[in-house]
Amino acid sequence: MFLARSNSRGWTATNLIAKEMDIPKAFLSRINMLLVKADLLESQRGAKGGVRLAKEPGLISVYEIVSAIDGPVAVNKCLANPQECTFPMAAQYKAYWQQIQHCLDERLIETNLKELIEFH
Repeated sequence: MFLARSNSRGWTATNLIAKEMDIPKAFLSRINMLLVKADLLESQRGAKGGVRLAKEPGLISVYEIVSAIDGPVAVNKCLANPQECTFPMAAQYKAYWQQIQHCLDERLIETNLKELIEFH
């Protein structure tokens, strides 16, 4: 969000982001690596380096960001690992959570980074 809000295509020092967002540098570094791996962020080393968005904010979905950092989003363990749901009425339970999962995925996919920074 910091990079999208800055509206710059230039490189931004990670030290600046860490300071402005009050995020430990080591934690930010791990997040940045995951976002680079997902092709959402570009990184350049050196004195004039830093990070920048790999795409325009309007082309990056919240789903992509969350998935890159946390892995697949699952609102319930029965969706992530069906073998864990062997109790009576598991099928009805699972069907309910699949509907909720679908709504969540849809909302995260349709919301992009540009919309997120403009959200009131």
